[in-house]
Amino acid sequence: MTHTRITIICENRAHMARDIMGEHGFAALIKTPDTCLLMDTGQGLGLAHNAKAMKIDLAALDGVVISHGHFDHTGGLMQIPARERPLPIHAHPDLFAAKYVMPKGEPPTYIGIPFSQTALEETINARFEFHSDFTEIAPGVFFSGQVPRTWSFEPSDDRLVTETSDGFVPDPFKDDASLLIETPTGPVILTGCAHSGIVNIMEHFAQKTGHQTFSAVIGGTHLGFVNDPAQLEQAMDAFDKFKVRTIAVSHCTGNEAAARLFHRFKDRFAFAGAGWHMDF
Repeated sequence: MTHTRITIICENRAHMARDIMGEHGFAALIKTPDTCLLMDTGQGLGLAHNAKAMKIDLAALDGVVISHGHFDHTGGLMQIPARERPLPIHAHPDLFAAKYVMPKGEPPTYIGIPFSQTALEETINARFEFHSDFTEIAPGVFFSGQVPRTWSFEPSDDRLVTETSDGFVPDPFKDDASLLIETPTGPVILTGCAHSGIVNIMEHFAQKTGHQTFSAVIGGTHLGFVNDPAQLEQAMDAFDKFKVRTIAVSHCTGNEAAARLFHRFKDRFAFAGAGWHMDF
């Protein structure tokens, strides 16, 4: 294999492929000439089923990356087959922070990772590797670390909170991480939910690598939570600023935002549902 392939295994919608199921969540396989990584695991409904349908061997993974500690990105961890050698799991140190959703006037509901670190270590032989900073985790694959929030117009969701000794506070999403993958056609950004802000993520990778253009941005963009249409326009302007050749959205992008992205970018746009893949 001389190219890189990114395959969406779990996503809200099923792509036009046989025996694929959709679920609210996200998981993607990154296969390069040097490594095979799984980014996120969905919420645990479709990972094993869809991997089998797509003839993906989860026992052959070189490692797992977790974009942040929500159940719809971590719930499938226990579906990864146990094995003798340790399974590296790359994540931010705040992965196991107590995360909740608390709509106004309603009690909090836990939406964090549904397993303890000890349970994962004992059951699937997980070996957690925590990174706060930009880190190369495999040849040509870079973990973002904590992404600085430099663009004030990025969307937020004030329902999402974390529990601290002082009670419930807005989740700062220090653990929100993305990947940059060097490919033969240029650098590719892969996101889980982009709670850090998709523009912040592109700016961060540009600052860390010197890249000023990206072959693709794939994954959740959180643009479904913009409060002002001007916010979405500014995000779309940033895709043009970085000359992103393919904008392939998933999960938390939202139907309205995805429709507007499609209307603006046409052939540069794709719906990255479960079963979709792209070669680079």
